[in-house]
Amino acid sequence: MTPTHASSSQTAGELFGGLTEDTTPPAARPLLAKAREIFGFVPNLALTMATVPAALEGYFHVLQAFHDTPLTPVEQQIVLMSVSRANEADYSLAIHAALALKLGAEPAVVRAVGSGRSIVDTKLSALRRFAEALTVCRGQVAANEVDSFLAAGYDRAAIVAVAFGVAVKTFANALAHLAKTPVDASFAAALADLRA
Repeated sequence: MTPTHASSSQTAGELFGGLTEDTTPPAARPLLAKAREIFGFVPNLALTMATVPAALEGYFHVLQAFHDTPLTPVEQQIVLMSVSRANEADYSLAIHAALALKLGAEPAVVRAVGSGRSIVDTKLSALRRFAEALTVCRGQVAANEVDSFLAAGYDRAAIVAVAFGVAVKTFANALAHLAKTPVDASFAAALADLRA
């Protein structure tokens, strides 16, 4: 089987532009229906991932697995926001800011995580710092970063959970960058609030 390659004159926008549920492979349609149930619409990045149904299915699976880690739901969103901010990935930053607020995170904490400002809560500050360090340093963090994270009240299970969150979100961030995926209208307000 010969691999297919896009013409070198095509841009990422042309490669991924115009995606709709009807243009996705049939195997992706039940997965997109699941996304519609969760969000009330099909997010743009889900359409992009649906180009390879196994990728979308795998992403949903690992997100659910991340949800089952010992971090609280708000802490999970802080990890995903922190990774997205470190990767300069506005698409995911917008989604996870909106979800963090919906889960009851303090608006000031969400704004701080999304903009890089100080967080008063020392434990959440340590969580944000550790997630960003793992992302920026590609997992090779200094011993003092681990010590600071543990001193804030986290344990080795939390270290594994944060590393897992970094891996999950790095895939989504990379794909959103590659496809130039526009932020969905439903999440645009959350992103604008981070910039205010």
